[in-house]
Amino acid sequence: MVKRLLKKAMDILDIYSWVNKYSSVVTGCLIDNAYHYKSYWILKLRCREGVYIVKIEPGVRMHLSQSHPEEKDIDGFTRFLRSRIRDSRITSIKQPWWERIILFETSIHDKILRHYVELLPRGQWIITDQSDKIVYASRFMKYRDRSIKPSEVYSPPPLKNLSPSDKDALLNVVKGGRDLVRTIISAWGIPGHIAEEAIHRAGLYGVKNKGVSEIPYQDLEKLVDEYRRIVEEVLNGKGYLVYGDENKLEIYTSYEPRLFSEVYDKTVKPLDDINTAIDVYFTEYEAYLDYQARMEEVTEKLREIEARIKRQEEIIAEYNNEIENIESILQTIYSNYHVAEEILECARETREKKGWEHIAEECNSVIEIRKDKGMIVVKLGEKTLELSIREDLSRQVIELERKHGELVRKTESAKKVLEEMHQQLNTISISMNTEEKTIRKPSPTFWYERFHWLFTRNGFLAIGGRDQSQNELVVRKYLGENDVFIHADIHGGSAVVLKSGGAHSLEDVVDASYLAACYSKAWKAGFSYIEVYWVPGRQVSKTPPPGEYLPRGAFMVYGSKNYLQVPLRLGIGIREYVDDIYGEYLKIVVGPQELVRSQAIAYVVIIPGDKKPQDISKEIAGYLEGIILRQRGVKYKIPLSEIESKIPGPSDIMLVSTP
Repeated sequence: MVKRLLKKAMDILDIYSWVNKYSSVVTGCLIDNAYHYKSYWILKLRCREGVYIVKIEPGVRMHLSQSHPEEKDIDGFTRFLRSRIRDSRITSIKQPWWERIILFETSIHDKILRHYVELLPRGQWIITDQSDKIVYASRFMKYRDRSIKPSEVYSPPPLKNLSPSDKDALLNVVKGGRDLVRTIISAWGIPGHIAEEAIHRAGLYGVKNKGVSEIPYQDLEKLVDEYRRIVEEVLNGKGYLVYGDENKLEIYTSYEPRLFSEVYDKTVKPLDDINTAIDVYFTEYEAYLDYQARMEEVTEKLREIEARIKRQEEIIAEYNNEIENIESILQTIYSNYHVAEEILECARETREKKGWEHIAEECNSVIEIRKDKGMIVVKLGEKTLELSIREDLSRQVIELERKHGELVRKTESAKKVLEEMHQQLNTISISMNTEEKTIRKPSPTFWYERFHWLFTRNGFLAIGGRDQSQNELVVRKYLGENDVFIHADIHGGSAVVLKSGGAHSLEDVVDASYLAACYSKAWKAGFSYIEVYWVPGRQVSKTPPPGEYLPRGAFMVYGSKNYLQVPLRLGIGIREYVDDIYGEYLKIVVGPQELVRSQAIAYVVIIPGDKKPQDISKEIAGYLEGIILRQRGVKYKIPLSEIESKIPGPSDIMLVSTP
């Protein structure tokens, strides 16, 4: 997973474009909750258009996201957010200066808080009251030029604040600089890719490294004009993804990056929305950083295991040397047993009669005396060995044999440990080469995903309500006269609409009927089958008969009904999609076994049972991840919440697909 991701944070034009386009989208939204994950925070917003996820990473980014981490946590700053801004409304969002700072305000019970999100290096998320007195911050710090502490008045980092609207100022700060490109990077406070884009559009790319004094004044004016045009261009709210070798994402921009396509021969994919570009890029960047962190961790484990292997090999070598030495000593003794006995007997007698100092001169083959140890060093053949005169030779041989056996056992044990270490090393090495994918890569989120949904074998969309409110919405908003309405013949269940416009077959109705059957009370009741009826949309009405009342989520069905007997068996699988912008991504799909088998790369079938949804979700994730790993050699990480949201109730696994 080697990537060359050039942008480490949103630049000034990204922020200008995003705030301009999304201030109206985010303003008015309610903050439902707050979470923390590694280096950023997540705000869950409830807006007129639906639920949004906002990622805020000081020093890096702020944007809406289609992806969020499965495992979130709560830190001190998150606890503050939950206590002070949960259920508050975002009342405004703007870029207060021409700098990488976003300011948004929240209000609840007439109490207003200001949020300064600094996307500059070492930036912070600083919360103040209406008078700009600091209430809380992602970090309290004392800097040389400012202090981030409670009750102090907020002061931004030193700002260039050089607005593109001031043409004269842009020209004046460029005069007398060094080479052109570095001068405008520093003077205008913009990154290199924007500086080079403006230079390229002004036709000055060939002289970008020349001194500013060498550039004609009219060319500098043209450069300023091109920069200002780029700034105007970003207000269209579009985004651009730039791909390099092997179609690897390298950077995104909020303007058409002609430099990358015309000079560097990169592939540029235009998008209608700057937020999509930001989200795709930084989710890739986040995955890249996670990958790097994992690789560093794995590499450190490899180093540790390799060091242990080296030490273990040294230990085994030491054992083998000792074994060889003992075997050599034993072989020498066995070959010269009687001679050795005579030498020991001579040494003992000499010690008793004349003393230790006379042993060497009285006894043949003794070359050294070690009185303190009670030992003599003798030379037998070509071998020199140490013998004790305090013990019989037979006892010394027995002790040598015992040590030999102990060393052999230690060596065998050490070799087994070494083999285990090599297996660990091999496993980790394989894991380094195993691509890890996640279902939480940014992917298109479609309107129907808030409901139960599936696509039938002929490609028709079926949606079903998750509760009474959604049942009401599904029927009122999405049921056409020629569509199909489906419901389980039991009180309490999902109202399902097959969006076919009358072009469906019975097979399509059968596919969609599984949503109505499985997401009904019949599942929790433990039924094996349930009757499901279906009618054309024109037979369904939300208007009650005269004098009667229809409760929320209820409806009237007129005319004859068509019935199906549907087994309560739900297939749950992983389907792989490929998109021009989002690339390869995954979604959890459900439906009858045959349908899911035709769509998914791995699946299970569940039936009503005893295991809680949160428990069986773990089993299902384990099965699916294992199947794909064996089948493709790819490790997928499946968020449990994605699976749990598809489980109708207490369940058991009936079938697991095979690779």
